[in-house]
Amino acid sequence: MLKEMFKKRSLEHYRLLDKYWVIAIDGTGLFKFKEKHCEHCLKKEYKDKDGNIEKTLYFHCVLEAKLIFGDMVFSIDTEFIENPDEKYDKQDCEIKAFKRLATKLKRRYPRLPICILGDSLYACEPVFEICNKNKWKYLLRFKEGRVNSFC
Repeated sequence: MLKEMFKKRSLEHYRLLDKYWVIAIDGTGLFKFKEKHCEHCLKKEYKDKDGNIEKTLYFHCVLEAKLIFGDMVFSIDTEFIENPDEKYDKQDCEIKAFKRLATKLKRRYPRLPICILGDSLYACEPVFEICNKNKWKYLLRFKEGRVNSFC
């Protein structure tokens, strides 16, 4: 459906600077469990003040790519956030998922002029490299301390 909409040029007036399609990237949680139910579960442990584990939560998260049309968003791709050793490190997991998601986006939309929109988590060298390699533009929120330097 989306490819047909691009082909018919029915959404042209939503392009950024009359050229780029804005794709927002962000992680979100899908499911939470008290017990591990599959090998792909992420795990978060809650500890008391002495460092003893009080509660363990198992969950699944995804990284979403959403095409923005004015006040509307259209989900164009999803990548499950996985971490083989179960430990959940938001920064590490989402960046790894972004690498996989970017590969899928480039394969599905090889010539689409894209501008990636993301929070400060994505203001890092691996994301810059992927966007530059794919000839994508990017608008990322800056957060003090997240990026050591800009070239």
